[in-house]
Amino acid sequence: MAITKVDDRGLNTPIDLLDNEKIRFGTGNDLEVFHDGSNSYIKEAGTGQLFIQADNLILENAAGANYLVGMSGAEVILYHNDQTKFQTTSSGVTITGNAVASSKFRGNDDVKLSLGDSEDLQVYHNGSNSYVSNTTGDLYIRSDAN
Repeated sequence: MAITKVDDRGLNTPIDLLDNEKIRFGTGNDLEVFHDGSNSYIKEAGTGQLFIQADNLILENAAGANYLVGMSGAEVILYHNDQTKFQTTSSGVTITGNAVASSKFRGNDDVKLSLGDSEDLQVYHNGSNSYVSNTTGDLYIRSDAN
């Protein structure tokens, strides 16, 4: 490949590369951008981290449906099928739909929902029984009914 159309305004023609040809950056070729014929990659191949910096970051599929939206000084939103499912707020998070704590990736049934700075309140299932465990103070269950 030869770049032949560079003028005082910069490059004014597309750069076409064949499969498995890489654009490499850095003295040690630490950052690579390439397509292997089936998949496309942005690869950090050095000793550091890959930072993506933007005031507002939006990740979409090829059709323009959102995966993730991050707004500077505001919320981060995760999507499923372009529908908001998890959103950070100034006071915590908002979950739209069901939230499932699963042990699929941990290999056991003792996945716990823990609340409090010291995880004083826990809700969990051990494979046989379900528990609400409180290790500090009294446990109150409240209702509007008398």
